Amino acid sequence: MKNLIDDIKRHTPRPISGYRYLKTQKIYIPFTKITIECLTRKVSILNLFFESILKLIDISVNDINEIARILGVPYSVVKEAVVDMVGVNYIYASENTLGITTKGANALKTRQRIDIQKTYLKDIIVDMITGSVYDGDSVKVSNTHKRDVFLEGVIQIDNSFLDSHFREINEVYQLQQKNKSVFSSGAITNELYKTIGISYSELHYVENEVYMYKSESSDELMFVFSTDNNDRYKNKFYNQLKDECRPCQEYFFETNRDLVKKIQSKPIMFEPTAISHTENINKLLFDDNTPEEVKIGAFTQRRYALNDREYLSYLYSSRASKYSNIFICSDNMSGILSHTFCSQLNVLANKIPVYIIYDKNERNIEKSLNYFFKNPNSYLHLVQSEEIEENLICYASELVMYLRECVVTAFDRPVVCMQPICDFSKRNVSETVVNLINKYSLDRFIKPNQHTQNVSRNRRRKKKQ
Repeated sequence: MKNLIDDIKRHTPRPISGYRYLKTQKIYIPFTKITIECLTRKVSILNLFFESILKLIDISVNDINEIARILGVPYSVVKEAVVDMVGVNYIYASENTLGITTKGANALKTRQRIDIQKTYLKDIIVDMITGSVYDGDSVKVSNTHKRDVFLEGVIQIDNSFLDSHFREINEVYQLQQKNKSVFSSGAITNELYKTIGISYSELHYVENEVYMYKSESSDELMFVFSTDNNDRYKNKFYNQLKDECRPCQEYFFETNRDLVKKIQSKPIMFEPTAISHTENINKLLFDDNTPEEVKIGAFTQRRYALNDREYLSYLYSSRASKYSNIFICSDNMSGILSHTFCSQLNVLANKIPVYIIYDKNERNIEKSLNYFFKNPNSYLHLVQSEEIEENLICYASELVMYLRECVVTAFDRPVVCMQPICDFSKRNVSETVVNLINKYSLDRFIKPNQHTQNVSRNRRRKKKQ
């Protein structure tokens, strides 16, 4: 139970005085990974052999044969070094006579070799909202799906951007060099000298979350991003949704007008006792001095869900494989289905029966179910009905979550929020299971040996308890 509570805590925003938490919405922030064509300046310790040759030339010993004799090395070795030194413009040669260049004189004076070369700086990633520049390995990008919500990028990456962010790009380059220092070639410094342009770019997205709160005394809404430096994401979020809704933000709102009217026709009657229990566990959850047994006791009171994805925590809990059955029953099944939810249901359906009971008249529900459950496991049952009265998720025999929805207005458009109640009463869970089996004739899916296994499993649990 401790691990389950810790997981729920990780996804629960801290309470804000005077506001009631409504929902969590994943928001994907655009980032662009780029490769920069540039010049780098590498400063390294001057090669000792080069330094010796430069010193001899500097005192007018400029014959290759003479230099070879003084240094005690073959003529061919000096000749090879001379070719390299001419190539980097340290010296010039005329037949066997050598002369020192200005660059060579500076190298001799500083005992440093300076090379400027063209290169391609890879794995640079840019936040398209803030313009911040990062090493690509330090940013975790996410896979996105059709119904996800995105912020629209506002940064234009061009030569002007490279010039204005030269310092940040060079810092990332220095960091990358430091990470590769185990393969160092003896350079004192290796820095960005000049940017030329963008040779490659690729758009990615990074997952963030925005928490939605409603004032307890008015209709005011508050949005808080889980990660947001100086509220820059929040400000762009407000501006973009206030001005006009981009196609990439359409799914933040509820587009099904019939569903909105249906939910509004059945206003939620809040339970004062459940609200009190919720406020209590919220305080205990973030108090590290509260004993675990006290948290567990408060956690299993009838209360509202601590976050709107709490139902997922039960699916991914180590206790999930011990559920005797899982029932999902809703007349708005599309509001529950997601890649995360459905993929785990498919996994659990290898071992335990999963029943998805849906209203066959719900808009596009058949298409959605076929999309999420292309190859359903043998224990996963899709049950259609003419009319659904219950809206719940039941993890037998642990708890039942009554799914209650409300509509709030944000930016003059409707947003549907889930306000589930969690009931851990064994009696209520048992009665819910019996009612669902009887009402939707679910016993037709239960195989004789499967029923025996479930009964035996429940008996073993009771003995352990």
